[in-house]
Amino acid sequence: MALNVQVRRSACVVAIALGAGLALSACNPAPVKPRHVEVLPVRTLIAPAQVRALATTFTDQIVEGAYAEQWAELAPQAQAMWPSEAARTAMLTTKFGQARIVAVNVGAASLEATWTAPESPQVQVTNVWSMPVQVSFATPQLLHPVGVATLFSMTRLAIVMEKPGDSAAVLDEGPDSINAPIILPSRIPPVTVDVPILMYHLIDLIPPRSIEPSTWGWRLEVGLTTLPSAFDAQMAHLISIRATSISLQHLSDALLYGLPLPLHPVVITFDDGRLSQWTNAVPVLRRDDFTAVFFPCTGLLGKKVGPQTYMTAVEIRELALTGFSVEDHTVDDDTDFFFANAATLNQLTERTKAVLENLTGDPVQFIAYSGVWPWPLADEGTTREASMFATLAGYGYLGGVLDLRIDSAEDSSSMLWQLPRVRVGIWTTLPEFAHWFAEQPV
Repeated sequence: MALNVQVRRSACVVAIALGAGLALSACNPAPVKPRHVEVLPVRTLIAPAQVRALATTFTDQIVEGAYAEQWAELAPQAQAMWPSEAARTAMLTTKFGQARIVAVNVGAASLEATWTAPESPQVQVTNVWSMPVQVSFATPQLLHPVGVATLFSMTRLAIVMEKPGDSAAVLDEGPDSINAPIILPSRIPPVTVDVPILMYHLIDLIPPRSIEPSTWGWRLEVGLTTLPSAFDAQMAHLISIRATSISLQHLSDALLYGLPLPLHPVVITFDDGRLSQWTNAVPVLRRDDFTAVFFPCTGLLGKKVGPQTYMTAVEIRELALTGFSVEDHTVDDDTDFFFANAATLNQLTERTKAVLENLTGDPVQFIAYSGVWPWPLADEGTTREASMFATLAGYGYLGGVLDLRIDSAEDSSSMLWQLPRVRVGIWTTLPEFAHWFAEQPV
């Protein structure tokens, strides 16, 4: 039955029929003529003059390379992301020395309820003016990896002004951000740093034997499981040594542009997009103010496959908005593509990269490889993987993380495609976990 709605002013009749159901309120009103309803125009939100002026000044300074002048314009939360004013100026000068920006155009401002610092989930600021930017480079076709110039227009400028009359300050620096896309220098400096990259999968109780059809599959899942209590203890250890979690972009800032790293740096990564990461790990990370890199499989978002449930697209987007980063782990992590042809790699990687960028609004430059890495030769930089690296670079990736299963936490600027990770699982004791940080300078 069609929907029937009648409205009368004063003592009115409302009859609503949906299918076989009927709700009725009766009265005896006098008929009235339809009255004119004025439709008010939607009011465009305009940022305060101080915010707009600072946006213009700050982006002009980006074009001019006047990075030192920007320091006083940063909010305290933004300054805290950097080692120092001098370190920021030196890094940005190196980064954009060859990749010259010729214009930065600012789009319409929107008022965001909450802004979260890129690497600090606890650092949040309310009522922030956010503006998209359009970045133009002098020679975008010469920049690497392929397409990196377009990624800078996925960055945003965020400015806060607490109340009318206050001075405005920059929170998110757009192209100058510490988490902005990475550009490969024409000459990569020989740099090695000691930064453990931790690799997690399940943060949950030990899965029952019945979840997998084979004993091998079950043992694999058990080996990749970290008990919530163990994860909590591991994060507590990181707090005790005053460790600082960073993103892969931040790590690359150190390897390629010489940015000094914080005390006891660590990259925390999670593979597959398992729901247990959202329910059992993310609350701990937020409590302890640690960022992390999530590598979801785009073909598994929101699905339940066998015993495993995966995060939804909404949850992945929420991570990207609240102090975490999202990178690529192919479609479903069940295909060994180390010797795959370009067409297969395109299906497994480039398409998933686009899906994640559309979902989060953030650039994707790193991949967690699926399949069994050809270990132990992978750490020797042999030609076996060279063609795969070249293909992935052609899709716009900058580097990849892997599970070498060797005792190494060293990351090299010359081996961005082979960044080693520390496998953390059910067999990892706290002393074994702690030893990865024992050699780092205090």
